[in-house]
Amino acid sequence: MIGAMQTGPSHPAQPKAARPVVPHSSSSSIPPRVPVSSASSHSLHPAHNGRPPVSAPPSQYRPSHTLHPSPPPQNYGFGPPPAHPVRNRPPPASRPPQSPQPPPLSVASNDPQQLFPLFRAANVSHSGALTEMELGSALVNGDYTSFHPKTVKMMIRMFDRNGSGTISFDEFVSLWRYLAAWRELFDRFDEDRSGRISLQEFEKSLVAFGYRLSQPFVTVLFTTFESKGRQRNSSAMMGPAKLGMSFDLFVQACISLRRMTDVFKRYDDDRDGYVTVSFEEFLTEIIQLQD
Repeated sequence: MIGAMQTGPSHPAQPKAARPVVPHSSSSSIPPRVPVSSASSHSLHPAHNGRPPVSAPPSQYRPSHTLHPSPPPQNYGFGPPPAHPVRNRPPPASRPPQSPQPPPLSVASNDPQQLFPLFRAANVSHSGALTEMELGSALVNGDYTSFHPKTVKMMIRMFDRNGSGTISFDEFVSLWRYLAAWRELFDRFDEDRSGRISLQEFEKSLVAFGYRLSQPFVTVLFTTFESKGRQRNSSAMMGPAKLGMSFDLFVQACISLRRMTDVFKRYDDDRDGYVTVSFEEFLTEIIQLQD
């Protein structure tokens, strides 16, 4: 469950669609946390074992930022190796990975205004826009653990269209739908319905997104983000850490990989899988990826 406002225990083993419920008219009551709908009206496709294919969302629902430009041509990275490798580098054994398609957007059939009670409850400052801390209070995983702070910061970076550092209600609706689309993908790759993504499931998801990465690198990438969840649980004294990657960290890992891929492609003009950058250019890109 994403962005859920809850009062009772979760049931992560069998995610199912639910509609945010508008409480009875009482200005003093705080609405309970309820799951956002992740159901989709896509038709089944045999190539995906009865699951809807990954497709790009309608442009009007994409966040207005530059972190997720349109996907590259389908033949990106599939060209022939260069005849004369630069600086005695060996011919590339593999091509740069294809950027994954944005997650399919499942537009909720319910009125977006039904999200307003959730927005209002999180906006304790009554400013009309959610701060980073307030947004974090509205977003939880299927096991009702809070989103990782960096995932929350990433969402603000992506959906804060006016640069205010906060999330307005309209931006919140777009953010909510974007995460609902990611939730569909998460549930699709969570084959054992554990509510977590294992290393094997993570590797399959990257292949489905169009990445062709080595097993050692996938392991490093998975461990880097999965360990954040264990550190979070340890600092919060939540007992033994659960194995696997939680939903928020799955989103963070995939978006981070996409950003790194886009940076690489800016320098890989001939798409041969190698780039030449100055030391300061490299440092600049690394610094910009830290936020």
